[in-house]
Amino acid sequence: MGAIEAFLKTINEAIQPDDRIGIAEWSERHRILPENSPEPGQWRNSRTPYLVGIMDALSGMASNVTRYTHDDLRPFDNSWVVVVGLQKGHQLGGSALGENFIGRSITTAAGNILCVFATKDDAEKWEMDRFEPMRLATRALRRRVKDSNRKNSANTKLRKRYPGGMMNLVSATRAGRLKSTTVRYALLEEVDEYELNVDGQGNPIDLAVNRTSNFGRRAKVFANSTPTIKRRSQIEKLHEQGDQRRYFVPCPHCGHPQFFDWHKGMKYTAGEPETVRYYCESCGAGSREHEWKRGYDSAYWMPTAKGDGKTASFHLSAIYAPLGWRPWDEMAAEHEAGNLDVEKKIAFLNNGLAETYEDKAAEMKWQTVKRRSQPYKLRTIPLGCLILTAAVDTQNDRLEVEIGGWGRGMRNWTIDHIVLRGDPATKAPWAALDKLLETPIVNAFGVPMRIELCAVDSGGGRTQDVYDYCRLRKHRGVFAIKGARDKHKPIIGRPTDQDVTKNGRMYKGGVQLWPVGTDTAKSRIYSALSRDEELEVADHQMLFSTDLKDEYFEQLCAEAYNPAKDRWDKLRKRNEALDLKVYNLACAYHPKLRLNAFQDADWAAVEAVVEPRVRDLFAEPAPEVEVDTDPLGSAVESNRGDLAVEPEAAESAVVEVEPVVSAPVPEETEAHPVTTGWVPRRDNWLRRR
Repeated sequence: MGAIEAFLKTINEAIQPDDRIGIAEWSERHRILPENSPEPGQWRNSRTPYLVGIMDALSGMASNVTRYTHDDLRPFDNSWVVVVGLQKGHQLGGSALGENFIGRSITTAAGNILCVFATKDDAEKWEMDRFEPMRLATRALRRRVKDSNRKNSANTKLRKRYPGGMMNLVSATRAGRLKSTTVRYALLEEVDEYELNVDGQGNPIDLAVNRTSNFGRRAKVFANSTPTIKRRSQIEKLHEQGDQRRYFVPCPHCGHPQFFDWHKGMKYTAGEPETVRYYCESCGAGSREHEWKRGYDSAYWMPTAKGDGKTASFHLSAIYAPLGWRPWDEMAAEHEAGNLDVEKKIAFLNNGLAETYEDKAAEMKWQTVKRRSQPYKLRTIPLGCLILTAAVDTQNDRLEVEIGGWGRGMRNWTIDHIVLRGDPATKAPWAALDKLLETPIVNAFGVPMRIELCAVDSGGGRTQDVYDYCRLRKHRGVFAIKGARDKHKPIIGRPTDQDVTKNGRMYKGGVQLWPVGTDTAKSRIYSALSRDEELEVADHQMLFSTDLKDEYFEQLCAEAYNPAKDRWDKLRKRNEALDLKVYNLACAYHPKLRLNAFQDADWAAVEAVVEPRVRDLFAEPAPEVEVDTDPLGSAVESNRGDLAVEPEAAESAVVEVEPVVSAPVPEETEAHPVTTGWVPRRDNWLRRR
């Protein structure tokens, strides 16, 4: 054979697709595990038989190891499957399954592939540690995908070309990358590490799946992950969305098929993990690990739910790992250690049992908080509330505002929660905010209370608008804030100048940006909410009006602390109420207030001004005060918990606001103990208006 013929043969082999075989068969025929693998050499399905049923579903092929019911031996039809979700523990071969999926997709029925990772670093690491060793060791891939280091190669670390398509490796942090091209195949690695909402355009899983819609049932998406926090876990949600398949293994004694459930069947003597046995749910006999796993030859997958009609979901704990990979006695020791150490408990649940962790102390249920609401009206001042602050959260179409009240011991009230509709790039919502902040609220003693400080969030896409607003209102206590990048920072930190002079130097008299330790503040807030559950109402630290809607409490309890990752994870998309609580807490810690440093004498001085108890016995009593709950007038739709200014009406809504009382408050008499409003050691920041 001449050089030309040999060259043409090589080209023909490279572009000729393999036989249309499933992933399981492709793996045994082509996949070679590299030398650095725990078990290098030819792939053997018999080593991890539980992966075969998953690979069959991902291939869209009939499966002999999946059943409709225990007694139905017909091959299971997977032709309807588009999305496969694997909720898995560690050391089970799940990541290798994803590599097999990619390898088969390149060599058989090739098409564009999208591989999504939590970060760009994760994508580069997967390419270097997973894909490249597989490519070099597997001839079928080596023929089709050129080495990215070769001269004239069009391949890079994050983009691979091959006959029939290309593979892009992207991070889940950029919505544009997830939406940039149409693909037939998608690999979603460790989806619980993804952000819930990318660039405000939605869940990255949904964005990636939408890229495959043009291919209908020919598209295939494989999402796999170790689960994390309950109700936040993306893989758990995907599992519940699908048909929830379980791997049934026959009992070594009676033959009854069952899936492994640690909490029901696994038992051992305390302090003796080597005594671990799994007890049959039917006959009650306990058997060792090797006895159960001999039954893998007769084991099978079976759906336990109906599902959405396009998602096949699988749950696979480390209990199923092949002999020697994750011994049961080691798992028993980890389980026992987890009873004394919460970090080890989380690791065991997530990595061992493939279950989510529910930390009841770190996560508040909104119904529980709502039940503690107090019967005071919004935009009224409860007894004991001595100082007001405000917080503003900026969104693309509105400003959300919460007025917070503070009393002795940093006791906190939600005085009002308002939504001002309008694009922050226009003047309307800011003008409405001005009127809101300028309008005092009269307490039961006839004292008009004004907002002392107002924190405005500059995060998101409205940074310049916030700076422009705060710059001209610095003297009124309005300041810009932004969440600190680093963890465990103070609730409010040292400000930085943001304006520059014509010489490019920082302008000291311009707007300042105050960093807020959001994780620290959230810990304080949730700790207070948790403690209140055990206290009498009179001792509650955080108080809420019964006028607040359910949505407010859902937003307040929208996050949970993930101790395994040392971060706060969103359980719901909307969390504005929680953010506003954080910003109000930052106001309380601001150097101009420093409520956290108040002593009894300081509170007493403020109380004497705001809640005067001694008056001239011969003076006329103060008339009953009727509070105006609509300070913005007719431009505001009064709907507590969602007070909205419509954008088109907001310009005309900016009107002068009269004092918020229905009858004049009598002037103070000489018998009143405090006439100046001066508060000792507070630089006279609290003044009588």
